[in-house]
Amino acid sequence: MGRPMSSLSTFALVCCVVFFAAQLILMHPKSSWLSNEGSGTHGLFRSKPQPARGRQPRRHVAIATSFPPHFEVYMPIAWTVSKLLPKSPRGTVQVYHNSGKFNDGYEKILQRTGMYDTEMGGNGQGLKKALEALIADVASNSLFDEDGDVGAMIDMIVFGTCEFDLERWNDALLRIWDSRPADQKFKIVCMVHNGRGAENWLPKYAPEWAARESLRIVTIAEHVAEYFSKYVHNLADRPEPFRSSLFEHVAVDVHYPVAPWAPIQASEHRFPDTKGLAHVAIMGNLWPNRREYLQWFEDLLASLKKDPLRWGYLPLVSATSSYEPDLSSPLTPFKLHLVGSDGQVQIPNILKNVVEHNDALEYSEFYALIGSMDVIIPAYVQDENVGYYTAQSSSAVHTSVQLNVPILGTHRMRNSYKYINDDRLLITRPQALREVETILALRTGSTNHILNRHNSTRLMQEVDEMIRLGWKRPLSGFLNLKKELWKRNEQVIWSMLTDP
Repeated sequence: MGRPMSSLSTFALVCCVVFFAAQLILMHPKSSWLSNEGSGTHGLFRSKPQPARGRQPRRHVAIATSFPPHFEVYMPIAWTVSKLLPKSPRGTVQVYHNSGKFNDGYEKILQRTGMYDTEMGGNGQGLKKALEALIADVASNSLFDEDGDVGAMIDMIVFGTCEFDLERWNDALLRIWDSRPADQKFKIVCMVHNGRGAENWLPKYAPEWAARESLRIVTIAEHVAEYFSKYVHNLADRPEPFRSSLFEHVAVDVHYPVAPWAPIQASEHRFPDTKGLAHVAIMGNLWPNRREYLQWFEDLLASLKKDPLRWGYLPLVSATSSYEPDLSSPLTPFKLHLVGSDGQVQIPNILKNVVEHNDALEYSEFYALIGSMDVIIPAYVQDENVGYYTAQSSSAVHTSVQLNVPILGTHRMRNSYKYINDDRLLITRPQALREVETILALRTGSTNHILNRHNSTRLMQEVDEMIRLGWKRPLSGFLNLKKELWKRNEQVIWSMLTDP
């Protein structure tokens, strides 16, 4: 045995350990969206934080936007807020929107669940406030007198699409904030979806709110939070008025836009008798500079030309004909659904039976159609100026979670949208494969068409694992994931309601 360490040696060892531990902490500074104040990622959540001493949770929340879309993004925030508001005195969440009503049938989604009426104010109250009422309501100190909360005022405003909303209301809200007593200030929560273009509005409006310590930013995916966290820290190093605006203390959070709206019923399913992987959707903004549906047409035509039977179609009768379904096929003929707005989608005649475009759907119709899909296809254009993996969030991702439909992704998607880094809903496509050949492999269980083009052992191992897992995902996996996301969302909203 060796000699025991001297007291001096022991002391030196302890000092070294402490020093290196301190260096590790300094190398990994606290980030609000990774801490218990933010949404964080897997395993980073702590117990529910308590309000600051003497600080009661905010209890009157306004959610407003002047931008018509994005109901499905900010209404889940309304639901999360409603769960955490105090019961006595009763908290309120009020939504302000154009004409006081939701467009495109989203109101039907809320009404059929009953959640808005029972959990967000009762009697559909939250559906009736028009945008024009916001400023007067924020200025009022008698808005909640009838509810017994005499003198209470709106103390948090969540903007659904902040770049539009601050432009409209910034000056009026600053005047109201400055006129309020010190114990009745309100917080602005800026909901953002896309970091591209932030330089056009955030430096213009945010310094005043950051300097008042009354600004938070909330995103809908981790990579967007990373983008804005870096952006506001860069602002903090700029010359005045930015340097003294306390941007380094602006919390950047993630609230996942997933709510317990009722899923589609069996009677609403559009394709109840489908056999095999047959219906996939490319959804969202269908401009060719956003979604690669034109590349899909090209790849699909090339694959159909080689072997149409694998897709459930008969060989072409002539060079000018269209592919016709093979009614004797053991698998349902494949159908690509383009679901979203563009107005310029032109489906080649040869694919008229293979591709279908649905535009201007009401939300209930949209939910029924997407909820009937076998798989959602991202089909993102590989352009960093679009930034679906770096700066903006895609509706396809949270729609997949909301409607219990698997999404075809890559490790790149897993790294950006960390909340779906999960085999319970994501089908992992090796990036060496095109989406079309991946879908064909999942549809048929055959990889011959891939072997003919690739000879990488590692790639084929990844393909074999993908085939082994298959394309179906159990409903229980989606439901359990949602419960986990709701807990994370509650952490985020609670920190907003209770911070100084």
